[in-house]
Parts: sequence; C-alpha cells; structure tokens
Amino acid sequence: MSISVRNRLDVEISNVKTGAINSLITAKLKSGEILKATISVSSEKNLELKSGKKAIFLFEASNVVVAKDGNLKLSATNQISGTISKIIDTATNSKIIIDIKDDQISALITKSSCKKLALKTGDKVTAIIKTSQIIVGVKV
Repeated sequence: MSISVRNRLDVEISNVKTGAINSLITAKLKSGEILKATISVSSEKNLELKSGKKAIFLFEASNVVVAKDGNLKLSATNQISGTISKIIDTATNSKIIIDIKDDQISALITKSSCKKLALKTGDKVTAIIKTSQIIVGVKV
C-alpha cells in the first residue's frame, strides 16, 4: 500500500497492555529504541497484536515536536534522541530529518521555530511524539 505519511517505522511489538477502552502498544525499532502507541482495544484485536509480531508505526511529520537542550521534563512517553542530518527550508516551514541510529524521523516545524531553536545539521535533538498520534499497521 502506498501511503502519504512521512514517518513509517518498522517495529517489533514487545508488549501489549490492554485496558478497558485503549491498549498501549510498546515496540522496538531496529536500533533498539522504544516507541509506544495508544490504540483502541478493537484495533488491537483486529490487528492481532502480540509480543514478537512485526508492525509498522505511522505518524505525520507535523506531529513531531523537536526539542534541543533537554532541560525540561515532559509527560510525553515517546522522547527519542537523535542527530539532525538535514534541514530543508520552505517559505514558511522547515523539514527536519533526525537520524535515530538505523532509522530516521521527519519533523515539520515552522521556519521561525527552527530559527528560534537555532537548529543546524549535526545538532543533538529529541523527537517527541504523543502515543495517540501513532497509527499502528501490520502487513497482510
């Protein structure tokens, strides 16, 4: 399936915690980094998610918050450290490519935010993604 989302990460499910309404899906990237997604219990059952199953985590670049100089404690579960490998500026936005060991995460932030953070290639940053912004998929 072709899909328009910028961030498509291959993961392996390591834990499924089923709640009354939602399930918390914990997964590992190839690099060993952990990402979590919150989906409905019915989606968890429909996708037949279990530990060891291969899956795909999808999320929009606009749903990635970029943080520099990690001196702030946040409630967001997914906080992945990486290095900026590329910045592509447009008239209003900046696309930030963050290398996470064997994977990449794309973030789309305003150009003014990019300048305010003084982001440049080689900077160490943290990609922050809310668990509810991740779509979980499996190959059929």
